[in-house]
Amino acid sequence: MANPSTPALDVVRNARQLYRTYRDTATRPSKVKNLDRLWEVLNSIRDEGCRDYSLAEIGRRLETMGGPKTQSLRNAQGAYLREIIIAYASAVNGSTRYIGTTKSNVEQALDLVTDPSIRATLRMAIEEAKRLKVVNDNLHAAFKSLQVGASLSLAHAAEPDRASPASSTFLPIAQTPALTPRLRTALAKGIDETRLAQQGLLVGDDGSICNEAGDRVFPPSFVLAIQAALAADG
Repeated sequence: MANPSTPALDVVRNARQLYRTYRDTATRPSKVKNLDRLWEVLNSIRDEGCRDYSLAEIGRRLETMGGPKTQSLRNAQGAYLREIIIAYASAVNGSTRYIGTTKSNVEQALDLVTDPSIRATLRMAIEEAKRLKVVNDNLHAAFKSLQVGASLSLAHAAEPDRASPASSTFLPIAQTPALTPRLRTALAKGIDETRLAQQGLLVGDDGSICNEAGDRVFPPSFVLAIQAALAADG
């Protein structure tokens, strides 16, 4: 009989009891071997620091050891094996759902949440954060384009005394190169209050852009600067 080590805090005690009960009452040597193989697989997954206790993963490992395949675990005859797997996974905070290796760490973490309502709420929050990041990135890109355009204009139009300490960093907006239609559209959409509101953002009285918590995503006068650029170029 297999002799699994018993740690000081035996968190898999219930699963171990199931394993031993089924093993002690088994009448076929093949069933005893499959139980021992299953227990070895469960321990190896835990020792490796993995959290995937899905039937697909366990079946794959058992098959390489000459044990039952995944389909055998799913069949009615595999009910006693599934019972041990569920008890073991629950004890070590593992997941009996398949965790794809190509998923991000966040997606893998979501797969470990067994409550559907909690998982759905977390997924919605993550998607909202992704949308806000897109808005943030687009506005930063548009603002950077304004700065680059002004810098290029300064490089071409500066006088020989441009190194003077009194020289300004950027030319007035009215002297910057004309904005392309694509840039004008991007800037206009970027500060459209209706679109911002849909993303949980709003324009402050000081021209900043804030999120619903009141944190500034863009500094004061940011919206005013874009409005001035659009008006000067129009």
